[in-house]
This record gives sequence, structure tokens and C-alpha cells, in this order.
Amino acid sequence: MKNKKMTALLAGIFMVGVSLLLILMSAGQWPSQARAKVTPGTATVSPPIPAMVSAKADNGVVKTDWKAPDQEAAKLRANEEVPFVETFIDECLLCRQQKLRDQGLSTKDIPNTYFLLDSPIIKKQEDHYKPVRFMHAKHAAEANDCAVCHHYRPTDPEALETTRCSACHQESFKKDHPERLGLKAAYHLQCMKCHQDMNKGPVDCIGCHAKNVPDHKELVKLPANPAPEQVTNECLRCHQEAGEDMLTTAHWLWKGPSPNTMEHRKEVRHGKGTDVFNNY
Repeated sequence: MKNKKMTALLAGIFMVGVSLLLILMSAGQWPSQARAKVTPGTATVSPPIPAMVSAKADNGVVKTDWKAPDQEAAKLRANEEVPFVETFIDECLLCRQQKLRDQGLSTKDIPNTYFLLDSPIIKKQEDHYKPVRFMHAKHAAEANDCAVCHHYRPTDPEALETTRCSACHQESFKKDHPERLGLKAAYHLQCMKCHQDMNKGPVDCIGCHAKNVPDHKELVKLPANPAPEQVTNECLRCHQEAGEDMLTTAHWLWKGPSPNTMEHRKEVRHGKGTDVFNNY
């Protein structure tokens, strides 16, 4: 009898605990994730919330507001406009390498290990590809030579010894410095040459970039309930080469036996490539 009472008591305590836990979760007050108090007129930084806690279910699909901190910081750095370096110290590569070694610079001194190469300087001219995700620390460790990329330093003694690429390289054919490579050319010349010399890493466009496909909602102009021919013509307005390629594929030229097609059951060359009209 005593055991039954004890079991019932423990079950009751357990149910109360579960109920309180559910109430806290529905209110967003997860026990290990107490919310920061906000004082009027001041800004506070809330503690990071795990994706599992901030997830919301919408029609059975789990969503989360969590964002990668390194990625968000890299986006901000990519949009920074740094002052242009007018003059720099011209020294031979060997001297530059020795100077950086004497200063004891290493991968431990890298403040930002990851960069998103998405400079507005380049995007002003063209924006066909998505930015490169550049692992700064990984490349520095692989090269083991900071002078490979940081080949010069500004003459300003207050400047960083290893300043970023966009400080020295900005617009192409800069009026006062026509001899200076633009940022896009500097990136490609430096990265591709190094990849070729080391026989490592990609050297083609889509090896480093994802294609920047524009939102077609703003590009496609079609009436309500368009006919198939109208859709095809609208696509061909921009993609003529793709349309010509399509005409040479099996999707357009298929033909073969048609045992289940009325009046063509004995045909062996029936299809789009011979006697069937294409409607798209």
C-alpha cells in the first residue's frame, strides 16, 4: 500500500514538472537560456540562442532565425570602403619576406580568418557571380609566406603591415594611378597564378564562384495564363543559345517504337525527331 502511495506521489510530481517545463518552453523561457533584461534607453546584446530553441514549425517545416556569426561579420567587412593607399614602399620580394619573418608574423596574428570577397568596387562593374568564400587562415598556413599576397606595405608608418587587398587595388584604370591593377584583376591574377604554380585549387569561374542567377520575377514579362508558345518565346528572348542547344538534344529529337500509340503501333521511328509536332 505504501509503495502504491509513493508511486502515485512521484508520478504527480513528475507531471507537475513536465507541465511547468512546457509552460516555460511556450513562453520562450528555456531554463538554460534566460532572457537578458532590457533597460529602457539602452541596447543589450542577447545571449546566443541555439537553433533548436529558436526553431519554429510552420506547416510542418522547421525554420530558424539563427545565422552564422562568422558569415554575418564577413558580409559587413566586405561592404567596408577602405581608404585608398596612394603610395607604398617598393622593395624586392626577398626583402619583404625577410622583414615579415623578422617581425615574427604568423597565422596566429590573423585577426580575421575568413573573408567574403564581395566588394562593392567590383559589383559596380558587373555582378555575374556570387562572392568567393576565402579562408584566409587556411591559405596563409598553406603558403607559409605572408609576402605572397601582402607584397607591399603603405608608406604611412601607422598603416598595417599586412593591409587588405582593396586598400591598394580598387577601380580599374584609376585616373591618378593607371598603372595599378584593379581589384578584380588583382584577385584573379594572384589566386589563379598561385593555384597553377602549386597545382592546387580551381582556376575556372565556377570553381570559385557560384553563378549569380537573377530573380526572374523581375525579368520575365508574360500575360496572365500564357500559351506554351508565349512561354517559349519569352525564354528565348534572353536564352537564344540555350534554345539552339536544345534543338540538338534527345529531348527534342527523340524517336523510336510506339506500341501504345494509336495508328502508330508498328512505327519504329515515331517521335519529335520525325513526325510529331513540338509544342514547347
